[in-house]
Amino acid sequence: MKQSWTIPAWAAVLILLMGGTGGPEVVLAEDQPRAETPSATPGAGYPPAPGGMIRRGEQGIEGTSLEDLLLEKGVLTMDDWIRIKAEEERRVSERAIVAEFTGSPRWYERIMMYGYGMFRYNPILSQTAPLTDYHDASIGANTGFFFRRIRWVVTGQVSDHVAFFIQPDLATNIAGNPYVLSMRDAYGDWMFDKAREFRLRVGLQRVACSFDNWQASRVRMAIDRADATNSCQQSERDTGISFMWTPKIVQYRYKQMLDYMYGPGDYGVFWIGVYNGQGASAGEANADKHVGMRLSWPLELPGGRLMEVGMNAMHGMFNVSMGTAAATTTLFSFNESRNTQSRNYLDERLNWYVYYPPQPWGFIGEFSMGKGPEREQDGIVRVRSLHGGYAQLHYQWKYSDTALANFYTRWQTYYGGIKFLTGAPSDRGMQEVETGIAWQPDPQWEFTVAYSYMHRPNTSLTNLSTVTMPGSQFIADANLIRMQVIWFWN
Repeated sequence: MKQSWTIPAWAAVLILLMGGTGGPEVVLAEDQPRAETPSATPGAGYPPAPGGMIRRGEQGIEGTSLEDLLLEKGVLTMDDWIRIKAEEERRVSERAIVAEFTGSPRWYERIMMYGYGMFRYNPILSQTAPLTDYHDASIGANTGFFFRRIRWVVTGQVSDHVAFFIQPDLATNIAGNPYVLSMRDAYGDWMFDKAREFRLRVGLQRVACSFDNWQASRVRMAIDRADATNSCQQSERDTGISFMWTPKIVQYRYKQMLDYMYGPGDYGVFWIGVYNGQGASAGEANADKHVGMRLSWPLELPGGRLMEVGMNAMHGMFNVSMGTAAATTTLFSFNESRNTQSRNYLDERLNWYVYYPPQPWGFIGEFSMGKGPEREQDGIVRVRSLHGGYAQLHYQWKYSDTALANFYTRWQTYYGGIKFLTGAPSDRGMQEVETGIAWQPDPQWEFTVAYSYMHRPNTSLTNLSTVTMPGSQFIADANLIRMQVIWFWN
């Protein structure tokens, strides 16, 4: 529609465009490229974003003193004032989604850093057998203080079509050393269009398994990911190439869920990728490549509430490390030929999920099924069917402008193997109930206290074995108090 604007009105718009308002901060997923304008200023009066995520500094449609003065003097009509503010809000929102902060010739203004640390203590109240949890190396015989993650992100959009994301972890446990530097993400994005609807991603990145795996650790309520979903891929990532498509309207919804509702961010309505398939910290071990796909849609319900539904699928061949045969309690396995040489196994999964964010009540439900390698009672690894999932109910109490508490209860179960652990140990029949409170006194700190009841096979130890007969896995029932502190810097 052609608009009839007065000359003074255009002058007011020009003043606004030249510096009347600050730019927004860009907020994407934990492992999504993001950049910000150096003139960005945080918005005042907004509640804190869940998980300590940065909130963009939009100013809404409140008038500035200049606009109010022009309106009071009759230079601007009310219609002109509303049109100016509507155009300003549209422009701010466009910049926040598209991240078009590429005009500065100074590279350090197109690149930013942020990160967080995750500190834990997991006292075991009781157990019926030696307990391990492959998610958390501090759960076991010698419970102690433990850094689960220390992440430092360097990211930016360096041109209209190129963005990058690098995320090392300073607290990876390798061979008993809990502070080994490892890479968690390292990729570049090629945006085919300025609206970022079509993207090509190349490098070490998240791959399609489940909503649980797309969601960043720093915004998840439960202490660890569920076994049925996380056993799909070691560290949720692998090295490969992927393509994503996200329509513009969906970009807005993904961003709203990320800012306020613990959403994972924009990984596309449609995602398809080809990757090695052996895990984030492992190179290719066979000539086969894994193929994964994701379909997702964030629904807008009556009253403006959002809900995301979707599915993930993957297929490939996985190379299992059998371990070393010895008279010991360290878990190892044989392949079908009754030796400890590695062997390739069928690896395929199909996953469905629904996510209703805390508004203030919410829930998550996921179910996965497929086939994969699993250690059986005779110690031989075979391809077996697998299935499992979890259900979580949560409630958010926002008791001030800068503080909130999340209450959650999650039940999970899994019948399958853990393919990426030595010997592909069985996790069949595991059950867990976890209930806790995640308290954020301000956006930079989160304190979680939870109670967990676990029934799970030990994934690293067995009863005494021989060089010709692997031992059988312990089955443990345990009660734990789990405590976690996360600090964020942005």
